[in-house]
Amino acid sequence: MNSRKEKMFPYLLIAPSVLVILLVLLIPLGYAVYCSLYTAKYMSFDNFVGIKNYLKIVQNTEYLSLFGRTFYISAISLVISLFLGLAFGLWTHKCKGIYAYAIQLVVLVPWVTSQVVSTMLWKWVLNEDTGLFNFILQSLGGQKLAFFSDKSTAVIMLILIMAWRTIGYAMVNILAGLKGIPISIEEASLIDGANGWQRIRFIRIPMIKTQLLISAVIISLSNINNLVVPMALTGGGPGTATNVITLEIYKIGFQSYQFGISSALSVLLFIITVILSIVYVKAVRYDI
Repeated sequence: MNSRKEKMFPYLLIAPSVLVILLVLLIPLGYAVYCSLYTAKYMSFDNFVGIKNYLKIVQNTEYLSLFGRTFYISAISLVISLFLGLAFGLWTHKCKGIYAYAIQLVVLVPWVTSQVVSTMLWKWVLNEDTGLFNFILQSLGGQKLAFFSDKSTAVIMLILIMAWRTIGYAMVNILAGLKGIPISIEEASLIDGANGWQRIRFIRIPMIKTQLLISAVIISLSNINNLVVPMALTGGGPGTATNVITLEIYKIGFQSYQFGISSALSVLLFIITVILSIVYVKAVRYDI
């Protein structure tokens, strides 16, 4: 009897976690797949259409351009985040005492701050008419800038703000990897005459490959699935310049009430993010 209880005990320990995953991931995912097989307009499931919603998406160039725009914005934001996260990580690793803590605090604040609060703050600062940035610029005799009424500028602002939000996460991961590098390896490189750049290129970066991979995967998933920042910052405008796939899913589902198409888009986005995660891991070929 005791032996049976001992065998069941590990399963009882993981049961709460499995239940949470079931409730917040698997059941909603299954329901989204179910909705995607119907027209599901106004949550009416009378008209079964099978994979027609998916075919409609694949054959529609507007939906394809949405995916392309989303990946373009996410990819550039990811590169900026990783580059600056690596730079701040190396800088913090070099600093000691209060300076290191100050850098970590300042860079990490955007990641831990509410996305709505931080995005609305940027929207106010960069507002064309009443924004703080243009007020200071005009006070210095310059011309005010239209950050969100020009398509190209709006896309750039969205990319930069999404990158700004995730730099701290990349920095913390990279810094953790740098702290884990054995001191003996660093000392050996100094004895061999390696300069600072050579130590970064041939020792530090290769030895934090795992942290870079984890940061890339998490930030990519965060960017691709981010609804709050584009909605609060630009609402998809001007026109459709910053209209990303998550924003379109929200508009189709909760404004037009076409849950069939929106569910199909959600399922496709889920599949793509899973594939991207697998590609990241396979491309790096490194044990996590």
